[in-house]
Amino acid sequence: MQVDAHTINLNTVISLAGFLATFVMIGIAWGNAQSSIREMDEWRVAHESGHRDLQVSIRTREAVVDQQIAGVRSALSKLDQLEYRITTNEKGIEVMDTRINRIAESYGNQFADMRTQLSSISTQIALTNQTLQRMEAATPTPPR
Repeated sequence: MQVDAHTINLNTVISLAGFLATFVMIGIAWGNAQSSIREMDEWRVAHESGHRDLQVSIRTREAVVDQQIAGVRSALSKLDQLEYRITTNEKGIEVMDTRINRIAESYGNQFADMRTQLSSISTQIALTNQTLQRMEAATPTPPR
């Protein structure tokens, strides 16, 4: 058998076509994989950017909440002091009430003493008037 240089073997053509198709399919798959990787990288960058923005927003909100909590703590500390102040004021009011009661009692006693003295003076005046009337009645009137 003689092999002709111009004769084409069908098995060789099919094998070459299979190899070429395999390389083309590998190229297409490689291109698709690279495209998917690029899309995933773009998504990842966008997603990370979204997370950064979200973190900034969360930190801003946390700062506002921290300021509000500080304000609430300040107000609550005043409430703690308010209880002490009220207790102190109540004690002061009790002491002042005791002092006022003592002053009122003292003035009451002084008024009672003044009534007693006025009564004594009134009695002395009445006795003096009686004595004066007796003296006037007992003195003879000179003739005219």
